[in-house]
Amino acid sequence: MPDFSKIYTSNVLQYARSFLALSLILTLICSPFKDLFPDFHIIKLKENLRELSFLNYYLWFSNMKIPYYFTLLILILVITGIYPRFLSLFHWWATYSTFYTMFIIEGGDQISVIIVLLLIPICLIDPRKLGWITVNNSIVPKNKYLIFFSYSVFVVIQIQLGMLYLNAGVAKLLVSEWIDGTAVYYWFNNNIFGAPDYIKFLIGPLFTNSITVTLINWGVIGLEIMLFVGLFLKQKLKYVLFTLAFIFHFLIFLIHGLGTFWISMTGCLILYCFDPTITMKQNILKIRKVFSSYKKTLLLSEKT
Repeated sequence: MPDFSKIYTSNVLQYARSFLALSLILTLICSPFKDLFPDFHIIKLKENLRELSFLNYYLWFSNMKIPYYFTLLILILVITGIYPRFLSLFHWWATYSTFYTMFIIEGGDQISVIIVLLLIPICLIDPRKLGWITVNNSIVPKNKYLIFFSYSVFVVIQIQLGMLYLNAGVAKLLVSEWIDGTAVYYWFNNNIFGAPDYIKFLIGPLFTNSITVTLINWGVIGLEIMLFVGLFLKQKLKYVLFTLAFIFHFLIFLIHGLGTFWISMTGCLILYCFDPTITMKQNILKIRKVFSSYKKTLLLSEKT
């Protein structure tokens, strides 16, 4: 086990939390209010209360603007980084309530609910007043049992994310279009979720050529399964996977318009692939160093 107490001297955790919060903020402010919270949907939710519905503060009000602005306030405070131990509880409360109230949701929203919940035990023992500040070891928690528990929860988060990618990859193997290599063609040209015209103009030929479309199709499956394998790889290889996955989700954003999903998954990938005991800047420098070393190796092999 690494010296996990250093997670409280790093800003990696705050970056991940901020990406998750930013994703939901953009969903709320960039989507028409009536599309997210239509009256008929709210009425139905209030008429069919379930086990944990009492935690959903949207259902406490007749005026939906009140919980809406309360959610935005919480998420903005999360991004400021103040008092992570307290805001982590409110962050999950806001994420949970919004997810189970919105009429229109996507995968990133559901992932956020789970990951933000799992982050609570880690944040509860964060002694900092501001999560963005990198501090020395003098104020980190000293209780080794709390640190071990925090580390264990962090491992659970990584296992959860690894299983997410494994399920995404393996599930595709049960679909005939993914097996025969044509699934990405259909998704790329879908009338609703497909690529916009300018993207089709730029890279459309890649999805009409049998060789390239098959390579893209199986490349997606291979990357998702490799991201699961990343659980067991060395840190430098995790940096490579982060880069590939970041580009992969960004391309999904460009082609299918899932911008908030890309932002959510960036937060998740930071937790999954980065070293949480060093700063974000140090992680990025290490990514550059890894690719620089690969570049040097490639150049040397070409010379020989």
